[in-house]
Amino acid sequence: MGKTVARYKNTIACDEIPINRGKQILEDHYTKIWNAIYVHSANASHTKLYIPTIFHRLSLPLWPNFLLTQFLTNQGSFRSYLHKINKTPSPNCNCPEKTVQTAHRLMQECSLWSKDRPSVFKSLPPTPGSAVYHINTVSITSFLRCIFQALQEDAQGN
Repeated sequence: MGKTVARYKNTIACDEIPINRGKQILEDHYTKIWNAIYVHSANASHTKLYIPTIFHRLSLPLWPNFLLTQFLTNQGSFRSYLHKINKTPSPNCNCPEKTVQTAHRLMQECSLWSKDRPSVFKSLPPTPGSAVYHINTVSITSFLRCIFQALQEDAQGN
């Protein structure tokens, strides 16, 4: 009986887990770490309005470009950002409301752009990330381009 037991392999070799599965386990692990850092960070508060988690971002067919990055990060010619880096005396918009000018406000709330605002922005539910599903559409890209051009002209005039 002792010889029968000795013939069985009683250790597990590392090469028995497929390499692809090992890579997937590592990718999942580091994605969870990345997400935890992103979600709990005090940074990227504007981006989190559109992309609340890393898992949400990875599910999107999103190919950021210069224009889109400016709006998603609120780091363009927006008065809130320019004021933050001491390039303009006030963070407020020229609109009648005189509220802080952010990318989000210009895209979805500012009265100066209400006439030109694409209908999809007017009908979106107020849930985090809902706008980003539509952000790559022609109408929204065109709208963002118009806002960006007006901001550039405003910045050059000041």
